[in-house]
Amino acid sequence: MTHTICIVGLGLMGASFALALRANGYAGRLIGISRSAETLRKAQARDLVDIVSSELSHAGEADVVVLCTPVRTLITQIGQLANLCRPGAIITDMGSTKTEVVRAMDALPAHLRAVGSHPMCGKETAGIDAADASLYRGAPWLLTRTRRSDDEALSIVRALAERVGATPREIGVEHHDALLAFASHLPYALAVALVTATDQFSLNQPEVWQVMAGGFRDTSRVAASDVTMWLDILLTNADAVLGAVRDFQFTLDQFTALLERRDEEGLRAFLAAAAQARKTHFR
Repeated sequence: MTHTICIVGLGLMGASFALALRANGYAGRLIGISRSAETLRKAQARDLVDIVSSELSHAGEADVVVLCTPVRTLITQIGQLANLCRPGAIITDMGSTKTEVVRAMDALPAHLRAVGSHPMCGKETAGIDAADASLYRGAPWLLTRTRRSDDEALSIVRALAERVGATPREIGVEHHDALLAFASHLPYALAVALVTATDQFSLNQPEVWQVMAGGFRDTSRVAASDVTMWLDILLTNADAVLGAVRDFQFTLDQFTALLERRDEEGLRAFLAAAAQARKTHFR
């Protein structure tokens, strides 16, 4: 069965979703919404969607609305959609945090359905120009039930994830945010701290940027990601991220103490345990 899908936000995630649907033979009508006239022009030129608009009201024509905007923006849009969507329509999202998103979905009127979702993929480059039809291929796609979820809505969102090559998995809202604090949000915070500390060091030692090895590039890559997106993620999952940062600080203090004591055996064990964990979980 095909549906009319409205994609709100045609940046990296939304435009890639449209491309992936097209590339995988989706025959339903696609509506693309963006506040940027330039983005809409590019979407039209690339034939990403069937209809382009700057007005959220066009979501009222859709069977499924997929919100691909920054988290705090999409939370506001969920409330706006309460009076725009047709009865039975499904609202879902691509937000990287879920507690506040699901709370907004729970408050929707009973004639609407909603499923929280989060595809675990992305790039450090943002915008429609970075869109990639293969972005979702092989990626986990986390699905979260809300008070407005039913089995059919969950099945439809799951099928869309599978259509673009992702692997859907259902997860509880609080569990999602606790896991993502370590799996995604802490790595970003550490990358930002690494780049910031190195940038400060470079004020007196500018040549440090000329001797960077691949490890620094790999570790710091996500620090170049879209700032607005990440600001929303951090502020809507602040408690879990703070807990993850404190756990990291405790572990870094252990490492620091071993190095200060020049404890070779202790340091070797510490490094070996980390190396083994990395090899075990990323084969």
